[in-house]
Amino acid sequence: MTDQVIAAGASRAPAAETSEGAARFAPRAMFAVVLAAIVWVAAAPFLMLVYSSFTADRDKLPFETTNFSFANYIHILQDARTWEVIATTAAFTIGATGIGIGLAMFLAWLIERTDVPCRRFLFVATLVPMAIPSMIYAMAWIQLGGPNNGLVNTTLDNIGLGFLKFNVFSLWSMIVIQGLSLASHAYLLIAVAFRTFDTSWEEQSFICGRGRFATLFSITLPMLKPALLAAALFFTVVSMETFDIPVTLGLTSHVQVVSTQIYWSTHPESGRLPDYGLASALAVFLVGIAFLLIHLYHRATRHAKRFVTITARGYRPRRVPLGAWRWPLFAAAMTFVLAAVALPVFILVWRSLLRFYQYPSMAALNLVNVNSYRNIFNDPDIPSVLGNTARMALLAAAVTTVLAAGAAWQIVRGPVSARWRRRLNTLAFFPQSLPGVVVGLSLIFIYLWLPIPVYGTLWIIGLAMVTRFLAYSVGTLIAAQMQISGELEEASRIAGAGRARTYLQIVLPLIFPALVAAFLWVLIHIVRELGLSLMLYTLQSQVLSTKIWLLWENGRVADACATGVLTVVALLLLLSLPVVAQSIRRLAGAQRGRGASAPQETKSSA
Repeated sequence: MTDQVIAAGASRAPAAETSEGAARFAPRAMFAVVLAAIVWVAAAPFLMLVYSSFTADRDKLPFETTNFSFANYIHILQDARTWEVIATTAAFTIGATGIGIGLAMFLAWLIERTDVPCRRFLFVATLVPMAIPSMIYAMAWIQLGGPNNGLVNTTLDNIGLGFLKFNVFSLWSMIVIQGLSLASHAYLLIAVAFRTFDTSWEEQSFICGRGRFATLFSITLPMLKPALLAAALFFTVVSMETFDIPVTLGLTSHVQVVSTQIYWSTHPESGRLPDYGLASALAVFLVGIAFLLIHLYHRATRHAKRFVTITARGYRPRRVPLGAWRWPLFAAAMTFVLAAVALPVFILVWRSLLRFYQYPSMAALNLVNVNSYRNIFNDPDIPSVLGNTARMALLAAAVTTVLAAGAAWQIVRGPVSARWRRRLNTLAFFPQSLPGVVVGLSLIFIYLWLPIPVYGTLWIIGLAMVTRFLAYSVGTLIAAQMQISGELEEASRIAGAGRARTYLQIVLPLIFPALVAAFLWVLIHIVRELGLSLMLYTLQSQVLSTKIWLLWENGRVADACATGVLTVVALLLLLSLPVVAQSIRRLAGAQRGRGASAPQETKSSA
């Protein structure tokens, strides 16, 4: 009997060892798969870009020549035009970031920390520009600030303030418009810090005799330094690599920044050859600066614990009474709402209802019609454009979210050493430093070289979108993953569930809200994105952003504005989905609560 047991155990031992070895191998293999996907999505475009900067030449792709030299870098360093573009980019970046962060700080302090009137309205109005794609925002401001018949300039002339007229096509107007567009995005980052600030610090300042504004500048802002510095660094990168507003406003005035210079180097005027080498060298320079700023951003957020202001004891969120300043500061906030929201939205709607522009008046109302909207719905290209946009955006957002979820789990719980998890984390965040036009340029080189038939199709735009928006999704899902205790997964595995079943039944339901938020954010930004689509589209792979651009470029201003209005409405609906879902969940919870309490009330009455 004993011999039979030993024999049976010996026969089962190899199978058990095989099963245990497979159990150890599978998670590591999954980490390798995720790492390989991140490397391909994040690192391959940059490596191809660096290679191109040393080999490509005017009208020569990087793999069409074997010459390896520093000629492209020498050219951009010796060309006075390059330094002029760099100086313009620096002025645009610093100015727009300063305006955007300054406005966001003012609005965040006012809405989150004071008793200003109509706070909920100001909050919603501040976020509306997020639903307006930057290209459409620039189109609206051209209608407002055009030097000949812009609404604002004409109004200033009519009321005798013509000396205040401005040229919307100047560098300074580009800076202001980019700053206004940036403010709503920056508000989301900065408002959280103001909302959770412990007011006991301010109360101690008041007791010492400091006033409201002295306390703001001596206590509140210094204590929020990490959050403000991180936001400033992050949006410096955003402003430096932005494409939509500079290309829309700078096209008329020939004001170029580095991102538009890269685009025009690869899409020159008729009769000129594309200069892929120059574009690649400029792109590497732009990525280098962006990578440095992103590194500083992560260092700033890593040491934020030294500025903790909320503890478990004594935290009392209270609002600062503004007293006599309530209405003047409310008027200042409404000035922002007027300039950043009301005027652009009004002029888009107004211009979409007129075939030719007319200054708003009773006589012009007689010319109002919806012909532009009819033109859009009757356009034979619109069905394919909407279909392309929907397929590409939904699929790219889904792939980005799934890949980010896998990367987030491996970074936090991966069955490998901490060194490898840090490497994966670094690679996953690297695309954050790649501007849209740079991603587009590098993918052109990759898929013209590789025998993969995606160049010129819709799918290369989708691949570019995955690269472009991967970093944000990974960051969001890492934060969600870190909130889940590892003990839950350990308990599930002790109970006999494998890693896959544990993830699907334990982890996935807990991080599902973060997955939905990341998916919606990526989806909205894919629809908004112009630079990538403009670099990679063909007539067969048009999407909504390129369609609006072509309408604008071909002089169909009313049709472009009508399409812009419909796009803004669609994006607003997407932005409101989480709020609607939360309201439905609250209503369902309240109904369940009433249903549960009804039997108890009946029993007590009986």
